[in-house]
Formats: sequence, structure tokens, C-alpha cells
Amino acid sequence: MRVFFSNLGCKLNQAELEHLARQFRATGHAIASSLAEADLHVVNSCTVTHVAARDSRKLARRGRRLNPAIRTVLTGCYSTAAPEEAKDLTGVDLIVPNDLKDRLVEHVHQAFPEPGRALGVSGSLPVPFVPLEFGNSRALVKVEDGCNMRCSFCVIPLTRGRQHSRPMDEVVSEVEALGRGGFQEVVITGVQISSYRDGANGLFELVETILAKTVVARIRLTSIAPWQLDHRLLDLFSTGRLCRHFHLSLQSGCAHTLTRMRRPYTPQEYAEQVCVLRERLPGVAITTDLIVGFPGESDGDFDKSLDFCKAMSFARVHAFPFSPRPGTEAATLPEQVPHSVVRERMTRALTVADASERRYWNQNLGTSADVLWESRRQGRWFGTTDNYIRVHTDSDVDLANFLGPARLETITEEGVGCELGSSTPIEPPSLSFAAEDGGPVSLPSS
Repeated sequence: MRVFFSNLGCKLNQAELEHLARQFRATGHAIASSLAEADLHVVNSCTVTHVAARDSRKLARRGRRLNPAIRTVLTGCYSTAAPEEAKDLTGVDLIVPNDLKDRLVEHVHQAFPEPGRALGVSGSLPVPFVPLEFGNSRALVKVEDGCNMRCSFCVIPLTRGRQHSRPMDEVVSEVEALGRGGFQEVVITGVQISSYRDGANGLFELVETILAKTVVARIRLTSIAPWQLDHRLLDLFSTGRLCRHFHLSLQSGCAHTLTRMRRPYTPQEYAEQVCVLRERLPGVAITTDLIVGFPGESDGDFDKSLDFCKAMSFARVHAFPFSPRPGTEAATLPEQVPHSVVRERMTRALTVADASERRYWNQNLGTSADVLWESRRQGRWFGTTDNYIRVHTDSDVDLANFLGPARLETITEEGVGCELGSSTPIEPPSLSFAAEDGGPVSLPSS
């Protein structure tokens, strides 16, 4: 079969879909580049907000509308949270909930048998992985899943279960394979990677071992809980391979709101962690999430939250309106904020978020940073610095998958314009992965 993949939601969902692509290739299937040429459509859904759930439904129905012969498999958080609703969607042929996602290929083979094909995935997966888009320079590795927290607004414990981690040796082997395959950056992802545990080993030991035993040039961490920040991690940045970027989810800058969210920290405790990071890692990017319009959030509460965000000067703020999710405590709380008020607050929050990001860009003008160049549009190359700044440059050189220094010069609507360092190569490294016959296959770099 020719398989096309669609993803909604977080980096964890993306990492899972990349792993599924490897499994399909390991059993002889091809990866399609469009729905029109595909036999199977795998949709990894999301339900973190009502908008994500709605988009998941639309995406699941889309395959049949564009390709009447296609079969659609719906997996992920939406299909897990609302299985009966998902089954009634027009054009969906198979539902695979999150707890069976690792065996999705087997379920596909059972539902749509092909003569002579064995069930399951046997042998090693293609190395390092099958990019969902040719030229993808960044690979994602899932190290843990689930959550033991009970934040009043969050549906993740209901859709992904309790926290569980992958064995450290397995994670390290995957990262090493990605590095040997030519990937310049690996993103360590999960629901909350600071909860990672393999016996006595936590995130610090995992990252320390990855740095010692792999060749990947750049490692990026995601989703660290503010109350679980292990300061020993900061000692590892001296290697130069860890990206100066921490995503510490805030949700609200108001202590009263945080209490009702069941978040185990205060704004002051959060700010103390930010101060430590900035003292130890000059230029570090601190990104965050912000919920607007949580039940019971007064005008004063919102003002406090927004003022706190201004004071923190985040490199990027993902602000989104509160969305009541079925099965969560917050969905039943009194004092739901009217939609008109939420819309007005969102406008203010997005204005603050944009100003904060541009302020961070401005602070970095005139500095040099390592950039991973990832894509080209209309003759202009786009990439990301280690401290998470979107940059671009005009160059006739093929920069795809090149990691090298650049000087940040100007702020534009597309990000930060920069000048390349003197070490720009004529032939940047290309990505490769194992073909069905075991031989290497080079991917186009643009």
C-alpha cells in the first residue's frame, strides 16, 4: 500500500507519526506524497481544544472526498477521547486508540489483509527514519508518554493514560541512528520529558548519555515542567550541542488562576526558575503556553497574568483560549468566561506575545548563532537558531540540512534576516535512510 500521513497537534504526535512511517516501510509499504496517490490515509488526531477536535474530524473525512478509493485510519487523542463519535465519521474505516497506536500497522494488516503478507513488524526499522517531507532536517524522538498530573483543564491523562517512559538504551540507539543517517538536530519530546524515568535514570542521565554516545550535532529539549527543572542539565550545555531553548509551560501568570488549574507552582516560583536559566545560559530562549479565559478568571486575574508575561519577556508565547474538554474538572466549573470577553482578551494576549517575540529578536541582533537551514521558498532559505529564532537569508548555495554560524542582522515580517558565516559549504550534508533492500537511499536536499 501507499500510505499518506496527516498530523494534528503537538510535537509528540509528530514523533509518533514519523515512527509509524518507519513501521510501514519496514513491512514493505511505500510513503505517498499526496492523498491523491495514496491507498491508505493515517490521521493522528488531537483533542486538546474543541478546535483541534473539529479539525481532526475534518481531516479524517478529507481523504475520501479527494480520493474515493482511499481507506482512512484514525488514531490519536480525538479517537481515544470520543471513540463512538469517531466511528460515525463518514470515510473512516478503522479506529486505533492511543493505547494500541504502537501496533497500528498490525491492525491495518488485520483490517485490510493482503495475500502473502505477514502480520506485525519484524526486524529493524529503516534507519534513521522516513521523513514525512523530503529535506526535513530535524528528527523527533519520543522518550515518554502519558501524565500522572491532574490539571483541571487537561484531557491528556484521559487520552494517553499514566506516565510511562521508553528504556534509555532504546532511546540512545535511535538518536545514534538518526545522527549516522545525517540528521543535524534531534528533538527530545514527550508529554512532559522532565518526568522521564528508566529505573534510577531521569532526564539528566538520558541527555548525558545521548551526548556521550551519539554523534548528533544538536539536541533540543521540549516540554519541561517548571517544578521539575533539574539544574544539573545546565552543566551539560558546555558541550555546545544542547540548544539554548527551554519550553516551560506557564498556563497563567496569576496565582489565583494557577491554584484553580491545579498547577503546583506560583508565578514567583516560576520566575525564579527563569532567572536561573538566564543567569546560567546567556541568550537562552524561554517559550511558554498561556491559557486565556479560564473559568473564574476575572479582569484583574487576566491583567495579572498578562503583566507577568510581559515581565518574563518570553521568546515565544503560545496563547490560546480556554476550551472545556469533556471529562475534565474545568469543563464543569462555574463562572465560565463569555466568548466575547475571551476574544477581547485573546487579542490583547496575542499583541503581547508578538511584542515579546520581537523584543527577543531585537536583543539578539548583532550576535552570531548556529542555524540549521531547513527549507527554501522563492529563492530564500529559512532556518532556526539553536535558541529558537526563525531566520532567513538569500543564498544561491544549497543550504538544506547545513548547520553553521550566521550573524543576525535585521527584523522582518518573516523573522530575522541574517548573514552567513564564512564556513558555508558548497555541498551540505544530505540525509539518507535504509531502503527495502538494505542499501542507502539519499534524499534530495531541497
